Amino acid sequence: MKVFWTAEAEESFSQNITYLEENWNEEVIGKFIGKTEEAISTITKHPTLYPIINKQKGIHKCLVVKQIALYYRVHNNRIDLLTFWNTFQNPKRLKF
Repeated sequence: MKVFWTAEAEESFSQNITYLEENWNEEVIGKFIGKTEEAISTITKHPTLYPIINKQKGIHKCLVVKQIALYYRVHNNRIDLLTFWNTFQNPKRLKF
């Protein structure tokens, strides 16, 4: 299955990396990137493994690390990564 990064996913991932660069160290950044790659690999192999949080739009939620969730959608044999969301934010602000 192909993985497609939306502009929002690219931007939110980049914002998380920037935050880590400003507040943490290379080890933490490397772990976050590794966990992200693992999550995407798992999603690619088992796209329906993670809970669906919006049935109408087919949106799933994968917890990458305790603080960051990845929201994605499976669509026509393709996985659309939608956003990386800080779990401390209000989920009602999510726009899908």
